[in-house]
Amino acid sequence: MPEIRLERIAKSFGDAPVLDRVDLVIPAGEFIAIVGRSGSGKSTLLRIIAGLEQATSGRLQSTDRLAVAFQEARLMPWLKVSENVGFGLPAKDQARIVTDALAEVGLAGKANAWPLTLSGGQAQRVSLARALVRQPEVLLLDEPFGALDALTKLEMQNLVGTLWRTHGWTVVMVTHDVAEAVRLADRVIVLDGGRISETVAIPGRGPRSPEDGHLAPLEARLLRHLGVPLPAGDAAPQPAHP
Repeated sequence: MPEIRLERIAKSFGDAPVLDRVDLVIPAGEFIAIVGRSGSGKSTLLRIIAGLEQATSGRLQSTDRLAVAFQEARLMPWLKVSENVGFGLPAKDQARIVTDALAEVGLAGKANAWPLTLSGGQAQRVSLARALVRQPEVLLLDEPFGALDALTKLEMQNLVGTLWRTHGWTVVMVTHDVAEAVRLADRVIVLDGGRISETVAIPGRGPRSPEDGHLAPLEARLLRHLGVPLPAGDAAPQPAHP
């Protein structure tokens, strides 16, 4: 799988600059999370990598074999779950491929369900199955769990982490949730004013346990960098030692 390389990527909408000469290299198989305040350029950067937006200037090296999952699952309500997942696939082996993908995301019994009968978490699982059947090299996630309740969000984070380990994708995830970023990613990139202002490497391999004491100081560091005030007692808890 090729690496993703962005060189001096800039993007403006009219006279309003959104990205300012962003340089970023994402090695094949890495999971990165991009965080930042609203308007920092996170989603625009992801859309440029996806080919959904054109940069105003700069150079992008990527792959055509990518899939995108958004906060809204964007399912077609007039098609059953299996038809949504298999939409656009060649007829040959379509049924088997769709069945395998639905089983992998935990929806083996929902092939004939209508999208409007699904919970938010189930709809996102269908979205991931739709990505799976296209055999991507790169998975792009734009706030995929932002609308889910806390327990469903943890389940979906575990699922994405498992799929990433199994398939070896390169994953780029945009999120407002710093805890989610440090739980899943190899690196967390902070965008501020259209520029990369901080990069934090996360030790170990995601998805990490929410109880991992090593994550709290990293989360606090990122929150401080984002300008989020922390209570004095919660600023940088240290990992417990036996």
